[in-house]
Amino acid sequence: MAERKITIRRVMAGEREISYQLERKAVKNLNLRVREDGSVYASAPRRVSAAEIDAFVASRGAFILQAVARMEERQRRRALLEQREQLRILGEERPLVLRRGDKLALFQEGEGFILQVKEPDDPVQRQKGLERGLDYLCQEIFQGMLEELYPLAAKQGAAKPLLRIRRMKSRWGSCLPGKGIITLNKRLLEAPRGCIQYVILHELCHLIHPDHSKRFYGLLAAWMPDWKEWKTRLEETVLL
Repeated sequence: MAERKITIRRVMAGEREISYQLERKAVKNLNLRVREDGSVYASAPRRVSAAEIDAFVASRGAFILQAVARMEERQRRRALLEQREQLRILGEERPLVLRRGDKLALFQEGEGFILQVKEPDDPVQRQKGLERGLDYLCQEIFQGMLEELYPLAAKQGAAKPLLRIRRMKSRWGSCLPGKGIITLNKRLLEAPRGCIQYVILHELCHLIHPDHSKRFYGLLAAWMPDWKEWKTRLEETVLL
């Protein structure tokens, strides 16, 4: 197997320098992506000159810098979680306290949350406990909101959907109208309640109108006249 050859190149995007990894390989087009760690990677056909590749990357400078900023913010929030100092729940920062206990659990106490694990000093146990606790909170909160909002779709003849929750990299939610399944992004738990309601209503609309037609948006506006404001707030509050 041939060894991968990756070179580091630098270009200017306005007054900002962008460093990126370039790999030449058997691809048809120039490809560019920003990784989870904020590094920039480009793959290019061998026939394309370095100058052309640099120009392409520079032309995407605004997109790259925005993506890097999103990744850095995501890493910052993950670091806060790793410190176990606070949680962001329904748009508010809540204190998180570690407690030793035989049963793994995450529960609310006053304005904050208690994470109970057998070995609080064990990072693996802490992470496992936090993820399980957040899964439970998501199920409880999202299911409750779905129960409140579903009657709107029921009036349109839609059967009650099954709710699934998982981490999603590029979507807040999805709907499979034929199977009657709505999936919500676990990270919605960080957003204000109105933002979550907007996503649920959006997916409920798909049970009646599977596309994004005028009728779809007309129904969404009838259910939630200020949906655009909640959509904008969601995009500003939680970074995918």
